[in-house]
Amino acid sequence: MPTNDPWQNRNMLLPAPLGSQRAQGLAAQLGCTVGEFASSDGQPEAALLGSVASLADMLLEFGARFDPGEKVYVFRNWPTLEAALRHIVDSRKSS
Repeated sequence: MPTNDPWQNRNMLLPAPLGSQRAQGLAAQLGCTVGEFASSDGQPEAALLGSVASLADMLLEFGARFDPGEKVYVFRNWPTLEAALRHIVDSRKSS
């Protein structure tokens, strides 16, 4: 039954869970941070927050999707987010 509750169907950004320290360290090297994106209709997913517009193409190559409401890139899982961040950090070191 639909309601007029303005909080229903809202997405939420949550702090990163324990075990995401490697991803957080890599994100920090890029001036970003990580957290969990909890949509109202699914499980929490790994999220990258920060000024990452210049990295958009690489993030999309790793399967990220952009959430325009929260302005974050969301990944299916933490290993995929970590792999994307590792790839970006390594490519910056080699250039």
